[in-house]
Amino acid sequence: MLKLRFYPNSRGVWVGELLDDETRLLATTHPATIAAAIFAMDQCKLCVETDMGKFEMTFPFEAGEGEPLGELMQDEQMMEWMGLFSTFSRFDFARPLPYDTKTDVHFRVAVHHLPAELVKVHPSGPEPKDFRLQLKMRNRFIYYPWC
Repeated sequence: MLKLRFYPNSRGVWVGELLDDETRLLATTHPATIAAAIFAMDQCKLCVETDMGKFEMTFPFEAGEGEPLGELMQDEQMMEWMGLFSTFSRFDFARPLPYDTKTDVHFRVAVHHLPAELVKVHPSGPEPKDFRLQLKMRNRFIYYPWC
């Protein structure tokens, strides 16, 4: 089962760390990239672990899971991170809305960094011409794999 753990970076910002059992897959400060990675792996459950405990949640997030997840949050910033993650968990990363300019980038960045054998859902269409530049910009928020 996938796990989502947290640790603070040097500025005290929470980094979400996605693991498959104990194998580290992706660590980033942006919850959309973690949500996109789980979407790409076509997973429907994940265990959220903090210093306050753990909870097995569904993916995408279901509203009834808010209270148990809220009890695990260590501070307001982690609560905000998890709130955004819960929202992003409902996105269809393979078919972003026409006006949404960020969803495809997070999806492609996640797929780029995940081991190829774990990716079950791939971006549709060719890579945008400016993807390498966008990847370079997004990599500033990626803590693992090291870029």
